[in-house]
Amino acid sequence: MSNFDTEHSNLENNSPILKLPPEVLDHCWGYLRRQDLFQVSRVSRLFWYTSRSRIFRSLIVTLPSPAMPPLNPNLLRRSTSKAPKMLERAATRITSFYSDPSAGELWDMVQDWTVATAPAIRSNMFCFARSQEKNLAPRSVDAVFPFLSCSRNIRSLELVRVDLGRQQWIIIESLPALETLRLISCLFPPSSHLERSLKLKELAIAGDSFGPRSIEEPLVSTLCNPAYLEKLTLIDFLVTHTILAALSSMAPFPHLTYLSIFVTSPSGDHFFRFLAATPALATLRIFPWSANITPPHSLPALSSLRSYDGYPNLLSYIVPGRPVDCVCLVLMMVTTDGDQPDYAIHTELVSTVRDISRSTVPVKKLAIEYFLPTLDNLAAIARHLPDLHRLDLGLISGPPPLTPVSAVFPFMLCSFVNAPLSPQEEIIALSESSSEFDLNHAGDPLDTVDTMQVRRIATKIMPSRNSFQGLLSWLAEGRASLPPKLVTLRLSHSSTGNDDMQCVEDIKQRELVLCLHSRYPRLREVEMGGCRWWREGAHWSREILDFEET
Repeated sequence: MSNFDTEHSNLENNSPILKLPPEVLDHCWGYLRRQDLFQVSRVSRLFWYTSRSRIFRSLIVTLPSPAMPPLNPNLLRRSTSKAPKMLERAATRITSFYSDPSAGELWDMVQDWTVATAPAIRSNMFCFARSQEKNLAPRSVDAVFPFLSCSRNIRSLELVRVDLGRQQWIIIESLPALETLRLISCLFPPSSHLERSLKLKELAIAGDSFGPRSIEEPLVSTLCNPAYLEKLTLIDFLVTHTILAALSSMAPFPHLTYLSIFVTSPSGDHFFRFLAATPALATLRIFPWSANITPPHSLPALSSLRSYDGYPNLLSYIVPGRPVDCVCLVLMMVTTDGDQPDYAIHTELVSTVRDISRSTVPVKKLAIEYFLPTLDNLAAIARHLPDLHRLDLGLISGPPPLTPVSAVFPFMLCSFVNAPLSPQEEIIALSESSSEFDLNHAGDPLDTVDTMQVRRIATKIMPSRNSFQGLLSWLAEGRASLPPKLVTLRLSHSSTGNDDMQCVEDIKQRELVLCLHSRYPRLREVEMGGCRWWREGAHWSREILDFEET
């Protein structure tokens, strides 16, 4: 009998949690964060044996960045002496782990590897020297990469700022169980690839616009195997165009169900040709800051498409006539390509919601970023999407919320006095009593606007609670409508962080939530910035969300 079985049998008369089957305990540990798992593993042998598979499932190795001379030459010795020690410690720990015979059982538990090279930083600078990415230290990678082959069950590999030479590709190819590969700001030296295609089910290539960074088309065919690939993410600002050009000329991808992509105007034709080669696509996500592209011809059937995330203009070609039941809209669009692109907020939301309603199945989930809360916009959502179960709205500041069109006059006034709004400023017109909202007079300040109270407020410091509280109060009073079958309502701010919105302070939240529940009986969750209310039966509970959850 093993030590684990002996202890498990000896503890049968102790705490009830120790009597649970190991499979149940393993399921419980799945809800804990990694740092909490370390604490749990120290409680007893039973907890160690049942939690270790989750502890050793992921292995993260951070390598030192290449040495850069500091701006102050006197600091050169101090700045360059840390990298060798950091690399030595990382290599020593990995060597100890894989050379310990008693740890052999743990090797096979490692399924996810992450190898990241720290960004190059000057010792007396506070900014990353991204232009030095081409000088990533190959010595650091060579010291760690061979240990990848020791973990025979690696299924997922993430590489961050790694120079991938031929030796690295040979090791990657030797991993028999590898299914997922994520390449973040990696470099692809010419002719460093292999001729045999990998059997990846998921591939992600991401990176910023700092370079230089390029990729050869033969490597694309090595990474993207049409017979196996199921999920593809391409949001590298420098190499996506080359990858799309290669993909558009390859064989169809019959198993690809997920595509998240950054598209520029020159890549538009390649993108639509590639889209025609993905008949099983279920999720399409157009990465924000992509060009506002439209198809030059009719799109393929895409009969399996269930989720769209992107700009409204492309939505009118994607959603109508297809079984899309989940939509996420980003209303801030790139209007021009170039070094300094312009951005604009899409305002024709009513027609966009009408296009969403033309899906062949009822739309159950809708998320909108940069949403301006007006009566027309909310009424369109409630009228055209009656089967909506979840609604996420990222609000922006604009005219007073839910204000009739005639009350937007103060915003038009600036154009007559030659005072256009700057990108960092906005005008808000509110009556004197608009700073206070409660259930009795929530809508009054929003009915009329005192044009003498126009204030110019910087976006970054504006609390933005007026629109937030006004919207909640109008919904509670029934002046603005929501879909009747709504189960989850989440409200946040697109223009400010949730740390400015830990909770709504000027109204009684419980009364507000109860009013919403009385109007929408199916409502079970209401999230207001950093506060979440959820219901079990008739009882509502409140919790404050931490940063990771928000």
